[in-house]
Amino acid sequence: MADKLEGHLNSPDFFGTAEHKIAKLVITNVSKEGSGAYDVKAKLTIKGITNPIEFKATSKTSGDEVPFDAKLIVDRSKYDVKYGSGSFFEGLGNKMIYDDFELNVHLVTSVK
Repeated sequence: MADKLEGHLNSPDFFGTAEHKIAKLVITNVSKEGSGAYDVKAKLTIKGITNPIEFKATSKTSGDEVPFDAKLIVDRSKYDVKYGSGSFFEGLGNKMIYDDFELNVHLVTSVK
């Protein structure tokens, strides 16, 4: 079942990974909100479509590395991912798939 799901997510119905091999997150601004807490503004590109996104990140310095962790909530309808979306199709009933999905991000920077 996992192979079937992965195949469908890679298909043009969802992310079209054969044509769109890379998704990008470009951070445009980081503001410190408190001890280890940051407000992040970025541009997210999926399927060649770029939209702004904002999220909170946390960090704890560990030696020469500074790891950041964040949870991004992404609205797939903004990236032309239409399959089962109530934003594009009416009358889906219990076959509708929510537009929002979560990305858990772990970034590591160096302080060298």
